[in-house]
Amino acid sequence: MLAIPNFAEKTMKMKKLVFILMCFVLVSQTAKTQDVKDLIPDTIAEGPFTIKYGNMTISGFFKDSLRTGNWITYFPTGQVHIIESFASGERDGIYVKLGRRGAIEKQSNYSNGKLHGKRVDFNPGGKTRLVENYNHGKLEGLRTVFYKKGTVQEESYYRNGEKDSTSKWYDTKGNKIAEYYYRNGSFDGWQRTYYANDTLKSEQYFENNMAIGEYKQYFITGQVKEIGVYKNGVKYGKWNEFDESGKLIRETRYRKGEQVSEKNY
Repeated sequence: MLAIPNFAEKTMKMKKLVFILMCFVLVSQTAKTQDVKDLIPDTIAEGPFTIKYGNMTISGFFKDSLRTGNWITYFPTGQVHIIESFASGERDGIYVKLGRRGAIEKQSNYSNGKLHGKRVDFNPGGKTRLVENYNHGKLEGLRTVFYKKGTVQEESYYRNGEKDSTSKWYDTKGNKIAEYYYRNGSFDGWQRTYYANDTLKSEQYFENNMAIGEYKQYFITGQVKEIGVYKNGVKYGKWNEFDESGKLIRETRYRKGEQVSEKNY
């Protein structure tokens, strides 16, 4: 008589198969995510060195047991993937990352292990995605972010790693939609938003990341839509809302940020 495996035996075999697959995936992911630094020995005094990193190959030179000169990472095909320069074991000089089709994905410069100078990232199509400037590891000066089509999305200025001065945002057609002011990484000054036709949409004042004083919101025609006051970062006193003709339609009162009354007209 033909033996028919029972349900328990089938379940046990399935569990074993799932366990084996999970182990395989775990091992594969571990190999991919392992830090390259963990693979580089510190026992080679001098000379060339090559090691496998997943399905890629890394080659370079040692001097005084530290990485030096150009180190190159290759795709399995032998095509160059990453070129990076080292001095005394730290990145120092140019860093370039290329995709499988040979296009540059990232380009930057290092000094003593820290980003220093210009860094540029590219979209798969070759257009610039990001341009940053660094001073010994900290953002400094203009930082520009681009949409995939190549138009500017954001322009911000940095000082000592923090946003400082004006930051501007644009829509995909190049129209300015926001302009914020920062000091030492915090909102400080007028924060304004705009309609696509460059008409003011809203304006609000901040000091050290706290909203204070008058707030205004506008219709695209320039007519005031809402007006009120912030005190210590929260809504305070009387806030008025208007329709597009300028007629008052709602009056709301606040105390310490909490609404205490509302009147519709």
